[in-house]
Amino acid sequence: MRFCTVINCMDGRVQLPVIWYLQRRFQAEYVDSITEPGPNCILANQTDRVAVESILERLHISVERHHSAGVAVVGHHDCAGNPAGKEEQNEQTQSALTFLRRHHSDVPMIGLWLDGDWRVVELGD
Repeated sequence: MRFCTVINCMDGRVQLPVIWYLQRRFQAEYVDSITEPGPNCILANQTDRVAVESILERLHISVERHHSAGVAVVGHHDCAGNPAGKEEQNEQTQSALTFLRRHHSDVPMIGLWLDGDWRVVELGD
């Protein structure tokens, strides 16, 4: 069994496209899902310590217990939890990845954006 992990919005429209993308990207059979409304914003701003700690705790379980092969942080078009535009969300996603890498530097991490057609785009560093 091979796992990867996604820190994704709770929005149901983004779930399947992201899962399918990550299964191919990390050659994973299973995708552990950590969902919050606008998680890229939560992790970038780190003002909601309870939410941040909850995400980190769940990520730790996925990495340590399921030996996650990779982690993705997702932002998307038309997000109710994070109504920022694409550029701002992509910056938040990069900031979120920087923060998460301090906790799990040994796991590959990527950022994803879902556009208005629900296509997955992998962000560059």
